[in-house]
Amino acid sequence: MYSLSALRAASRVRPSSTTRGLLNPTQSRNLHASVRRREHFLDATPEVFEKQVLNPKDPNRLILVDFYADWCGPCKTLSPSLEKITSDTTETGGKEVDLVTIDTDVQAELAQKYQIRSLPTVTAFKGGKPLGHFVGAIPPPQLKKVVNEWLDASH
Repeated sequence: MYSLSALRAASRVRPSSTTRGLLNPTQSRNLHASVRRREHFLDATPEVFEKQVLNPKDPNRLILVDFYADWCGPCKTLSPSLEKITSDTTETGGKEVDLVTIDTDVQAELAQKYQIRSLPTVTAFKGGKPLGHFVGAIPPPQLKKVVNEWLDASH
């Protein structure tokens, strides 16, 4: 799987004239492998959103939905923290958390449906229903606290 931050960065990288034609765009992306990686659905379509968020296989699992845009600086700041907290269960007291990202420029209807007015907006879902949200790039310790509060509230 690709690192969320690397995937966003790679989408903006253009090969130099000396490497043009020699470098496949996927070769410039950093790969991140982890045994403890949770489900990450990057740049989800409405169909993926419906299947993974609104009708999840495990209705007890917390799912974070990151509404972002490529041009958004705070979104780029928040991405590594979201990836880390959803990839490593030591961040969440052994509980699994999935991540779904929605590019609001591409999926404007989803952004409108969930009344996304500022970026980034992260909404927590469980059992197909929103639990809460926050707006803006919050620091990693605060993100960990918020996610763990959602996990505790979702019992």
